[in-house]
Formats: sequence, structure tokens, C-alpha cells
Amino acid sequence: MTDKTWIDLFVVELRLRRVPGSAIGDAVASVRELLADSGQSAEEAFGSAREYAASLDLPVVNPRQRALQVVFLPVLGLFAFLVFAVASTAWFAGDLVLLSVPQAALLAIPVLLTVMFSFPFYPRAVFPQRWIPSALILVAGLVSAVAALFAPSTADDAWLAFSALPLLIGTMTVLVILSVVGTIATIRGDDGDEIIDPSRARQQTKPRQGRRAFLIFVNWLFPLLAIVIFAMTWGFALLRP
Repeated sequence: MTDKTWIDLFVVELRLRRVPGSAIGDAVASVRELLADSGQSAEEAFGSAREYAASLDLPVVNPRQRALQVVFLPVLGLFAFLVFAVASTAWFAGDLVLLSVPQAALLAIPVLLTVMFSFPFYPRAVFPQRWIPSALILVAGLVSAVAALFAPSTADDAWLAFSALPLLIGTMTVLVILSVVGTIATIRGDDGDEIIDPSRARQQTKPRQGRRAFLIFVNWLFPLLAIVIFAMTWGFALLRP
């Protein structure tokens, strides 16, 4: 195992233990300093990343706050976006939002993939393999597209039926509120999850500003994608004979 891989696993383990980013930065800097002085590999000097992370006495984030930030809010945003996409199609078709059991099961898969990050074994398996997160995103997108093939054609065939307009308004409202809350937290600089090397903190002003701009963009990603989906659905509706 390379030192870089060991440190990546070490960071994952500290994340799973709800250690804030600033403390993780200090711990990683200490590891790198000792490795540079001793000439040993990380595994020789510290043993397994999991055991060494467990041996450290570091501050932790409130578990409820962590669950809210890492699991609940992303899942809520993803669910609202999926419902908005389905409601957009129904709105321009002049139909109710009809949902079948297979369609609901398929749409639940992206939500389930996100919820699984609350279980330690899942991120331990995902994050060390850099291709897996990209594969999960691709799977979520494909599953959402396939779900449209199982949409019922009539209300009699549907498991659930809803009016499209309230769903459009409600889900977009949720997406905007989540984005505003995330943006306010980012602007206030309350980013305790950012890992900063203390030896380079003074030289990281511009990168941190770039990170802040990126986080603001990510906060608004779901509403922006929802607008794109709405516009595309509108365009397809206009092209229909």
C-alpha cells in the first residue's frame, strides 16, 4: 500500500468518526511530518489506517448535525429533484403524475445509494476506489431514465396519482430553500469539513475562495438541473404534433 492510499484511508476513517476537517488537516500534517523524518512507510510507522484513527483522541462533530448535513439534506434534495422531473413531464402532457410500483422501486435506488453513506462499511468500500463514486452517479442517472419506461399510461394502472402543479411548486420550493441554506452556510465560512494543511494555511487564501465559489455552485446544482429538465420537457412538448 502506498503512503497516499494509506492517508486517503486515514482521512475516510476520521470522517466516519465525525472528526471536523480542521482536526483532520492537523492529523494528516503530523503523519506526513513523521514519515518525512523517519523515512518509513505509513503502514510501517502507524499500522492500519483504521486502528491508528481509532487510537487518536480528536474532537468530533455532533452526530445529529453530521447526519443532517451528510445524509438527510442530500437525500431530501435528490428526492425533490426526482419528483420535480417526473412532475414536469406530466405537467406538459396535461396529465396527472402517475406512479407504478416498478417505477417507484427504480426511483428509490438513487435515494438508497445516498442513504447508504450513513453506514460505515459503505464509504469504506466506496471512497478508496476512485472510480466507484463516478459509477454510482452513472447508475443513479441510468436508473432514473429507465424508470420513465415503467410509467403507467392510465390512472387505472397507477399505484399512486398526484396533481402535477402542486408537486412542481412544492419540490422547487424545497430545492431553493435547501440551496439558500447551503449558500448562507458557505458564505459565513462555516465549513468545518474543509481539510486544510496547517503548514500551508496562509498560502491557501485563493484556493479556499475558489472552493467557496465551487460549493456555492454545488448548492444550487439541483435547482439549476431542475430548470434544465423543465426547459427540455417544455421544448419536447412544443415539438409534438
